[in-house]
Amino acid sequence: MRGECKPTMTWEEAPDTISPKELARILGIGINNARNIFDKPDFPKISKADIGNIGKADKEVARLYIQGIKIKNNSKEALLSMIYFELRKITANNEIDMLKSDFEKRKESVENENS
Repeated sequence: MRGECKPTMTWEEAPDTISPKELARILGIGINNARNIFDKPDFPKISKADIGNIGKADKEVARLYIQGIKIKNNSKEALLSMIYFELRKITANNEIDMLKSDFEKRKESVENENS
């Protein structure tokens, strides 16, 4: 009976380039399953000619691949998806900043009324 794997790392915590070991931690899968993903012909790993015989991939490109967006097959769609992903992160950060600012203003207002 196999043990249940659980994710022990988030995409945000992962380094910019990931190996099968990090992918396994992110997805909560075994290292052999992560290596099988890396070994797929359409998986967007960094060329061995560039970095030697080591399995590495850009984490954002790997994330898109896991989500079903295959960079090697459709670069325009992949690029647009990456732009959309980054815009979502920026929007979320801006919303958090606005909420913090609004909270601080309301807190000051309440403190001034109580003084």
